[in-house]
Amino acid sequence: MKNLKSLILLILLFTLNKLTKAQIPVFEEPRHKVVLQNEYVRLLDVHVRPHDTTLYHRHSIPSAIVFLSRNVTGSQVMGGEINIGQVIPGNTAFADFANKPVSHRVWNEDTSVYHVMDIEIFPRVNTFVCNIINEPAFKLAWDQKNIRAYNLTIEPGKTSIVKGVNCPHLFILISGSAHSNSADNTQKINRELKPGDFIWYPAGLGFEIINDGAVNTDCVLLELK
Repeated sequence: MKNLKSLILLILLFTLNKLTKAQIPVFEEPRHKVVLQNEYVRLLDVHVRPHDTTLYHRHSIPSAIVFLSRNVTGSQVMGGEINIGQVIPGNTAFADFANKPVSHRVWNEDTSVYHVMDIEIFPRVNTFVCNIINEPAFKLAWDQKNIRAYNLTIEPGKTSIVKGVNCPHLFILISGSAHSNSADNTQKINRELKPGDFIWYPAGLGFEIINDGAVNTDCVLLELK
């Protein structure tokens, strides 16, 4: 009987330890690095090495997910089934973690680094009114309460321009190369970009993205509203 009680206690302690680890918020998980935080978003830049696995972590804030690498990955909600799938650079998704929180772990089954950005979207009382960008190069991927996602392909030698609007924007370069300038005189942004780089454009700041390379430039633009 004493041995049975000890076994039960060990099982309870093991279970409690797993549940405690699952309470780590996503921004405290070691592979999720906070690289930008303001009143609108918290940008987590995530790198998972080949055959590495994250700790169990909790998502509880609505999030935009932007994939930057091509990998076979696995995921498991705590106590749930294992799911295996492939991620594609430039694909995006919206996850309403506020209404459906998730505690899970993710791993990389591939031979290259798994690179993804998790952009947590902070709730706001005052929102912006912004019209959908109506330019041929901008393809609306999805439209949610506080955020829109566009895929943007710029041909070599071409420039895409977003005029000053009410909404702030988060630009992420997926592939190719690009040069960014602010498109008005209120603020100056002048940067060369490589895949995985990002720029935060404040509300009211117009900007242009120039493809000065020899191949198409693929980008994701998130519009906060």
